[in-house]
Amino acid sequence: MANSEFFRRLRRLIGRRCRYLGQECTLIEVLADEAALVLRCDERLPPIQTDQFGQALRRASETCHVPVFGDDQENLSEDMLELLTQLEAPSGSAGAAATG
Repeated sequence: MANSEFFRRLRRLIGRRCRYLGQECTLIEVLADEAALVLRCDERLPPIQTDQFGQALRRASETCHVPVFGDDQENLSEDMLELLTQLEAPSGSAGAAATG
């Protein structure tokens, strides 16, 4: 299946940095079943994570899911196309690619 090869190639990009929604991020996981990428937002001071009672536990980086496919489920989403250009750039230049 072509999708399985595509997701295998995406997994090779894990650990690469990019800019998403104005924040520096790192690709930390590829979810083939959900057709999504998981990005960790690398802010200087991560927000405080709370437990189910609202008590502060620890600082934990935020993550966000980026859909691989658009609404038609056939073509790549616009966010995915933008991220691919950054993630496939040689290491060290991902941030530069985002500012264009």
